[in-house]
This record gives sequence, structure tokens and C-alpha cells, in this order.
Amino acid sequence: MGKETGKPWTLGLLIGLAGGLAVPAAQGADLLELYRTAEEVSPTLEETQGQRRIADYQEDEAEAGFFPSLTGQASRSWTEETQVVSGIQADSDTTTFTQDQYSFTLTQPLFMGGRTWLAVDIAEQAQRQAEVQVSAARQELMVQVAEAYFGVLDAQEEKDLAEREMRRVREHLDRAQAQFDVGTGDITGVREAEARRDQSRTGLIRARNNLQTAKERLRRLIRQQPPTLDKVEEVTLADPELPDPEDWVDRALEEHPELARLREQLDIDRSNVELAKRERWPEISAQAQYSKVEGGSFFTSDEATSASLQVNWPIFQGGRVSATANIRQEEASQTRLQLDDQQEQVREQTTQAFYDLESTMQEVRSLRAQVRSAETQLEAVQTGFEVGRRTSIDVLDAQQEYFDALRDLAQARNQYLLSRLRLKSAAGTLTMADLEEANRQLD
Repeated sequence: MGKETGKPWTLGLLIGLAGGLAVPAAQGADLLELYRTAEEVSPTLEETQGQRRIADYQEDEAEAGFFPSLTGQASRSWTEETQVVSGIQADSDTTTFTQDQYSFTLTQPLFMGGRTWLAVDIAEQAQRQAEVQVSAARQELMVQVAEAYFGVLDAQEEKDLAEREMRRVREHLDRAQAQFDVGTGDITGVREAEARRDQSRTGLIRARNNLQTAKERLRRLIRQQPPTLDKVEEVTLADPELPDPEDWVDRALEEHPELARLREQLDIDRSNVELAKRERWPEISAQAQYSKVEGGSFFTSDEATSASLQVNWPIFQGGRVSATANIRQEEASQTRLQLDDQQEQVREQTTQAFYDLESTMQEVRSLRAQVRSAETQLEAVQTGFEVGRRTSIDVLDAQQEYFDALRDLAQARNQYLLSRLRLKSAAGTLTMADLEEANRQLD
């Protein structure tokens, strides 16, 4: 067999190292498809939508206080009457008769201390609160699906690179062994190549386990085995639409759904305080009644109609009203504290998300250059190894640096797309349009 030249072997190696990147991948599922699947089976989202329906029913329940109520009653009684003459049982006379009673009462509330209006206001506040809870659940699900999706991509890329790295290490081990056998190599290079082979095998096992764990996380969200996923081959870096983190914080403080939910809860608590105090207010209602009695001992039939204006004023109830108002006031104070604390958390999370996005953008740029440099370095080291100026260890180190750079760049691209979604989520403005934008970056 003729002796190989260094340059063609080097080019063949580099083509082999990046071979997986040039092969068109099979059509896979994208981020939007999996989100829609997760949306259909998400128990959290279904729960918040159920709460929204409950809030609608609560408004119907509150508005019922404005309308009249009609009640009906009916009864039948049986009476057995015995008349005793001169105290002699034998001369007694027993009579059995029935009596039927019917009544209908129409009551129209006129003034209930303003509690009905307050109850309707509370129901409307609960509706708005339920709406923001649905929005929060959707945004949280978007982030969860994106994290799981890119987590699978990270793990898949790690496994693929580990497999290619192990193949290259084995090829180098075979070459080092062949050189040692003919006397042009040394045993140190062979032993180092064997150690790297074992190390790469361990890394491959770990990568495969990580991939299964990542797929299980995605499976839990979509309730089915994950299909093949579209990958991120390259990303277009774009600065955040707002250049200042304080602008993002201001937007978050205004639009974050959790803050909106707590603000609505604070309004509800304050309305409940007023509702409790109004238990002292009088109630005024108009009432009309129709009744009829038939039968009885004289077999009569009586009908009656009546109309009345009723006032009910709870003057003293043992301190219950004051106690209830105090409880509601304390609940409002607790909500106020929660709102203040949540505002600080949103501020911190939004600022952190902004700087995380900036960091991932810089990391992608840096790793792009690092991959080019590692590729050039590997080519130079391999050439030096072919002419005897570099050792087997140098080649193995250069290969590992190259694969590490490829792995880091792939993960950085995924993290960049995820960071954009996390920033929008931290600000409370994540929408399907943002998910579609990230989806367009997939191959």
C-alpha cells in the first residue's frame, strides 16, 4: 500500500468530523407543532380555563340579586275528629277530612345595602383575574415546551458529537497502533489514544442517558413519545426590541400577568371589606302573595292576595360584622404585601433575562470564531502529526477542542432562542408571534 500524504488525510478527517452537519435531516416536528399538542393536553391550562368559566357563572349568580324571586308552597293535611256524646264512647262520632293549602310569593329586591352591586363588581374582577391566569398559563406552557424542545436538541447534539468523536478517536487509535507496529510511533501515543477512546465511550453513554431524560421531559408535556425534532443549524442574531433593561422592567411591571392577577385580587379583597361592612345596611324589598285554602272541617275554599313593603335592618349581630370586616381587611393587607414582593421578583427576573440574552448573543459570536479557530488548529496539528512534528496527544487534544467548540456553539444557538422567549415571558408579553419567530429559525 502506498504512503498517504498528510493533506488529503486531513481534509478527509475534517469532512468526516462535520459530515453530519451537511446531510439533510429528515423532516421533523417543529416548536409550534409541539406547543399546540401540549396546549391540547395541558392540565394547568385546562384548569385556568375552567376557572374562567366559573368566573362567568359567578357573575350570573351575582346579577341574579337584581331580579325577582318566585316561590311556591303546597300542602295537604289529614284530620280525624272524634266527638264523644255524654262521655260514652259508643255514642262517639268520628269524622275525617282533608285540607289543601297553596301559596305563591313574589319578592322583588329594591335595596340590599348596595351589596348586589358590589357582588357584581367582584364577579367582574374575578373574570379579569381569570383571564390573566389563562394568559399566564399559556406563557408558562410556551416556555416549558421551548425549554424541553431545546433541551432535547442539546442532548441530541451532544450524543451525535459524542458518537462522531468516538469514531475519530478509534480511527486515530488504529493509526497510532499501526505507526507503533512499523516503528514510526511510540507506545505513549497508543496508550493515550486508548484512554481517550474509553473516555469518549463514557461520554457517549452519558449523552445517551441525558437524551432519554430530555425526551421524557418533553413527553410529559405533550403526553406522547417525542417525534424527530427540527434542529437549529444557524441563527440570525437580533438585538432586543428595547435596548435598555429598565424599559423591559417598566413593561413587565405594567403587563406581567402575575402582577395583574394580584392587583385584581387586591381589588377583590378591598371590595370584600366593603361588602362585609354593608351587612349593617338595611334591606328593602316588595312582596306580593297569593294563597288558597280548600277543605277543612267546614269544606270551605278561601283565597287571599296581599302586597307588602318589607324592611329588614340588622341592628346588632353580636360583633360578627366587625369581625368579618377585620378579616377581609387583613386579607387585603396580605395581598398588598404579596404584590410588593412579586414586583421586586419581576424586576429582578426581567433584568436577569435581559442580560442573559445579551450574554448568549455574545457567546454565539465568540463560539463561531472559536469553531473556525479550532478547525484550523486541528488541520495544522494533523498536518504536523503526519510529518512527525506533532504527537498523537496533540491530535487528540485538537480533536477534543474542536468537538467541544461544536457542542458549545450548538447549545449557545439554542440558548439564544430560548433567552429571547424567556425575556418576553419575564416581561409578561410572550405571544404566539414570538414562538413563531423562534420557530422560523429551525431548519
